[in-house]
Amino acid sequence: MRAIVLSDAGAAIVDRWIDGMPVGDGDAERRLARRLLAGGLVHPHVEPVDDLDVTIVIPVLDDEPGVCRLVESLRGVPVIVVDDGSMVPLSLETPDVTVLRHDTPRGPGAARMTGLAAVTTANVLFVDADVELTPDDVAALLGHFVDRDVLAAAPRVASAPSGGLLAAYEEDFSPLDLGPRPSPVGPGRLVSYLPSAALLLRADAVRAVGGFDVTLRYGEDVDLIWRLAADGGVIRYDPDVVVRHRPRANWRGWVRQRVAYGSSAAPLAARHGDATAPARPPTPVLFGLVAAAVVPARAISGVVSATTAVVHRRVVAAFGDEAPPEITRGVIEHGAESTITALLRAWWPFTLLASIASRRVRCRVAVALIGVTAVEYAHSQRRVDPVRGIALRLIDHLAYGVGVWKGAAWHRSAKALVPVVGNGGASSSTTTVAEP
Repeated sequence: MRAIVLSDAGAAIVDRWIDGMPVGDGDAERRLARRLLAGGLVHPHVEPVDDLDVTIVIPVLDDEPGVCRLVESLRGVPVIVVDDGSMVPLSLETPDVTVLRHDTPRGPGAARMTGLAAVTTANVLFVDADVELTPDDVAALLGHFVDRDVLAAAPRVASAPSGGLLAAYEEDFSPLDLGPRPSPVGPGRLVSYLPSAALLLRADAVRAVGGFDVTLRYGEDVDLIWRLAADGGVIRYDPDVVVRHRPRANWRGWVRQRVAYGSSAAPLAARHGDATAPARPPTPVLFGLVAAAVVPARAISGVVSATTAVVHRRVVAAFGDEAPPEITRGVIEHGAESTITALLRAWWPFTLLASIASRRVRCRVAVALIGVTAVEYAHSQRRVDPVRGIALRLIDHLAYGVGVWKGAAWHRSAKALVPVVGNGGASSSTTTVAEP
């Protein structure tokens, strides 16, 4: 969370933007716009470009029908298809399409790097074969590159409607769907990473940081985005551009995908430190949650009141006596939600042991976990009935958590299990005085 205090002149400028005026040419106005953009407090409205100076790179393994559909929809745009060792080699005879092949599968990161080596345009758009994409989507994303500071941009990758419970759940909770709110991208942001299912990049910027790490089977897209962000690049998520991807075909594949995504946390933690922290609670929120799990029921209201009072004093110290109560409530809710979710994801073995040891803890943990997943369900489109929707969300979190521990054991590192507490956790609420 982030809040700012505007000067009177800054507020007048923002009012003009809200009324529909574009950012002016004055240094002060542009400086303010940059600060608000960097803080994720405003977002750019961009126009599609006419010149598609971009090459589409499609890595594919044993999905010729999917890649054929995608290539057909991208007629007129240069496309490089990298066949990553399919059992039956791809045979595409389509203008503007180059097919490269690995004799054996090397993984999606390696396939993308093979495609990147053949790119001669200024920009490259990586897209998976199970995604629906059109030249209009490409033109809309390229509009962000009018800003020279932007190195990468991505659309919202929504799950394609289909029949059955799994497809309905994926429409609500696909891990590739990063939601309806635009955001700058990077660790600690509202949107912390971008999936390579559909990802536009400046080709030189990707090459400058070494491209995808081909040693990573999962999380290679997160790693690339975080390296670009650490290098000072601006990365944008634009949910106004929506592409669709096919959901998993069966429940076994769905669970395996979630476990695989969780297993990427350990190698990412080794490369990026606490960017992968499972929770970032302010100290009073963490202590309050621990206390509420063990104290008698009659004392819980006291724990909540004490936690709220401590957080509010810190908010007032930062923003002054007129600090809106929404800031205090937001800090508490965000810290509590992320910490409770971590009980089911990264910390599930400890949660299980504590629940076995104490009936009181068991009951309160169950209430907290069901409550948090119920809130997530309430914020979704609710395409699945509440009982099954909440149950599947719990299983989803747990499968990811199993993957986290699998990765931690394989890499012999517990970095991905450690939260950021105290000043690091409280940094989600920051103050900026924006003087134009």
